[in-house]
Amino acid sequence: MSSYAARTYAPRGRPAVLPINSEVSRRLYLASAIAPSGEMIYEVREQAFDGQAIVGFLKQVLAAVAEKVLIIWDNASVHDCAATRQFLQTAAEAKRLHLVKQPTYSPQLNADEQVWSQLKCVGLKNSCYRSVKELKPKVREEMEKLKANRHLIQQFFHHPDLGFYD
Repeated sequence: MSSYAARTYAPRGRPAVLPINSEVSRRLYLASAIAPSGEMIYEVREQAFDGQAIVGFLKQVLAAVAEKVLIIWDNASVHDCAATRQFLQTAAEAKRLHLVKQPTYSPQLNADEQVWSQLKCVGLKNSCYRSVKELKPKVREEMEKLKANRHLIQQFFHHPDLGFYD
């Protein structure tokens, strides 16, 4: 760390130490799955999703839904990593999954993107948190509110740019 970033100069030439927030690089990672009927499953993590975490999330979805499941994925590398491919090819329960990859840079084709828009532009709008520890409960609270609002989730599937039709 450079001394310039760690301190500034106060009047009379005395150095004043500025506090540095070590939380700047920390973040939350979220995954969600929504259904046209208005149900939602989500997971909030402090570690990035890797192949095992994605497999775990897919297992949660499969445990919650008895019928076949359509998963619309973006082109994130974790969606096509070795652990995910192995689960999809070998696990018996994975046979109920139908995977569709959306074209690159086309989030408007996935209704689930509306979850993130709702979270960021409504639930967390005009809010600021000093740490992940402060942010995480608020994210969970907002996701639970959204999960309880089945009608709103159903409306996500009627977005005019959406590429999915029930």
